[in-house]
Amino acid sequence: MKKLTDEMKEMIQTQLPFLATTSASGLPQVGPKGSIHVLDDEHLIYFEHTFRHAYENLTNNQHAAVAVADRPNQKGFRFEGTAHIHEKDDYANEILGKTKIFDRFPRAAVVVIDIERIFRLDNNLEAGTEIL
Repeated sequence: MKKLTDEMKEMIQTQLPFLATTSASGLPQVGPKGSIHVLDDEHLIYFEHTFRHAYENLTNNQHAAVAVADRPNQKGFRFEGTAHIHEKDDYANEILGKTKIFDRFPRAAVVVIDIERIFRLDNNLEAGTEIL
């Protein structure tokens, strides 16, 4: 697993992350996920409540990518890894029980992403390079 730096954590906290998944037929899907946040140094987490494209894709293919960028500074990161869906299990109940998500949505799940690769998205010659 790869470890998040303080700079990466700050960017995830202050910028809008986008989640990318792939359908069973190979079609890409990308969209903002405002609930993505840092779980720990090696994992991202988000709350799934729409149960549409990303959820459907992750049930068929656990590969996920999260991109976050600081536009004014033209810096960013892409985090790639394996997603694990927790719905109606002890872990989901523990995490979601600390939120008010059920006040707004009748159903919710927790998705944890193992960070296996990290790439730079800076607007320079290092763009696209993997952080080792």
